[in-house]
Amino acid sequence: MNTAPSPKSRPPRPGVKSADRVLDILELLASTGRAMTHAEISRRTGVPKSSLTALLHNLVGRGYIEQLQDTQQFQLGEGAYALARRGAHNRDLLRASGPWLQRLMLDTGESAGLSVLRNDMAERIASAQSPNAVLYSVHVGVMQPLYASSAGKVLLAWLPPAEREAYLQRVKLRPRTEQTIRSTAVLRRQLNQIREEGVAWSFSEFTVGIVGLAVPVLDVHGRVLAAVGLALPASRLDDARKLKLEQALRAAAAEIAVAADRAPPLDAKSVHI
Repeated sequence: MNTAPSPKSRPPRPGVKSADRVLDILELLASTGRAMTHAEISRRTGVPKSSLTALLHNLVGRGYIEQLQDTQQFQLGEGAYALARRGAHNRDLLRASGPWLQRLMLDTGESAGLSVLRNDMAERIASAQSPNAVLYSVHVGVMQPLYASSAGKVLLAWLPPAEREAYLQRVKLRPRTEQTIRSTAVLRRQLNQIREEGVAWSFSEFTVGIVGLAVPVLDVHGRVLAAVGLALPASRLDDARKLKLEQALRAAAAEIAVAADRAPPLDAKSVHI
């Protein structure tokens, strides 16, 4: 039984009114599980019809709500389910990766991080910070261009070919440093090499003086779930250490993949927004 108070019965809350109204609409459609008319949504949420029209238009445009062509009613759209799936996916990855990122950091002495694809960027969702005196901090929430980071290149290299090529056609390669890639032809060659070797490197391409390396975390079908990586000052890297860092990364990625696979599957249509 749904015991949550209806939108009209909730006490006034501080904040932006339109944000509250958007959440009220989404919560209503999620709790009823059916399509509703414009008038019914207005009555149930208390949102004036004139204001509701604009809110619904924006939500339909973003894919969070869809309007049925035959009845003109509104129901949750694929965007809402995709958002919930992405949140659950990241939650499972966080749970699976935590112990192994910590172990990776302890084994290598370098900062470790886990990144996922988000809107043509690599978003870091988990990290373990190195205690070394000379360190490079790997902060959660950092967004990096796919072309300018080792984790981003991994995520890009393991995209389906059509999606990868579409990205290469639309991306504008804005340099972060003097070492940032400026040519899509060079980037395309790098991505092919990364797929062959299974590891991506970045030398001062996002931050001057910092080396990054990353490998993919793959599911049982070979699809990329995330990229696990290390970041360290260039002064701490030599040829003998490269192989050891790669081996440690591959071992961590394999363990994270196994742990993530044990998480229960999420049925898109059973998600409660």
